[in-house]
Amino acid sequence: MSTDFSISRIDEIDRQMALLRYEPCQCGRYLEVKIRHFGGGEHYVRQCNQCGRQKGGALKAIDALDELHGQTPRTFDPAIEEKYNSELTIRNRKLSQLSREKIQLLSSLNGGTDPLYIEQEQKYREAFQKLSAHLDAFMESFTLDKTLFALSQQERRIKKEKRENDEKSPSLFSSETELKAWMFDFMKNDFYVYQEVTGIHATEGVRVRIDYVLYPRAHLIEQGFEPAPFGIEVKYLNQEKNFAHKASRGIWQAISYNDCEFSLKDRKFRLKFCLLFSNLSFSHEREILELYSDHTDRKSMKWMGILNVANHAKVGVLKITGKREKVKGWSISFAGGIYFSCQIDKDGKHVKLVNANTVNKVRIGNF
Repeated sequence: MSTDFSISRIDEIDRQMALLRYEPCQCGRYLEVKIRHFGGGEHYVRQCNQCGRQKGGALKAIDALDELHGQTPRTFDPAIEEKYNSELTIRNRKLSQLSREKIQLLSSLNGGTDPLYIEQEQKYREAFQKLSAHLDAFMESFTLDKTLFALSQQERRIKKEKRENDEKSPSLFSSETELKAWMFDFMKNDFYVYQEVTGIHATEGVRVRIDYVLYPRAHLIEQGFEPAPFGIEVKYLNQEKNFAHKASRGIWQAISYNDCEFSLKDRKFRLKFCLLFSNLSFSHEREILELYSDHTDRKSMKWMGILNVANHAKVGVLKITGKREKVKGWSISFAGGIYFSCQIDKDGKHVKLVNANTVNKVRIGNF
């Protein structure tokens, strides 16, 4: 088979598939008030004369008669939907055949592709077409908002079942006490860690107490880490309940500490920047947040938005790469980028300054 013929045939297949692709029925153009028998009685309903589906619930008799303008209503005809669905099945079958032929032609043009890949790709396309048709039908019967809600609920169910069935799924944190113990034990090798450091807010005069003040050890300073103290506030953020409230308060707490003067060993100082360390510092815990996000409460998007604002106040997060049982590194991350990172592998630790501007840039007024 020549290359020119294959290309020409692929173009023809694309044209045929474009004509066959399913488009939602424009029911509003074809609605008719009819009599439908169900529940032991006769009811006025609207039926689409193209796809055969009933649109909405039963009508009040006075409204139906007003819409009929004195005409005698016809009987609801289920055969219309049967015929429509039958034609839809034939159309999907033709689409599958054309799609299969196109994949084979593309395979020959590219020097051959694994037959198993072609088969799996074909199955995926067929399943996707069926799913799209079902979703379109669902959306015709219900509102867009209900359709999105149904999809988000199914997505949540699938992710939850996958996590529950995954024996290798990392363990989750359950409290701030647990987070503090883990962080102190892990960070003490790279930083001097001071707990429960007290201070005073510069403008309000309110006494405060930050969870931790850290100072880099010599091996970090040698690689460009600013030789200055910074703060870490620890928060446990429940991904399911009161997330935005707790997260925003935690971030604001960290922001306020940048405007405080702290005291430690008879020395007074200001923080270079402040970080939040939470269960969301771990990627698998952020995935749980995504699990509890939907189109009415996009918690993961709210979290990103909070961090973007915090970035302008020199507040970021301490991120951990890997699992709590097997850490592969850490990074001091801001919405505007990474300040400093550490990678841990079989050859040891590799630390480096990534972007000093993330903590040194002055963000006041219209910056």
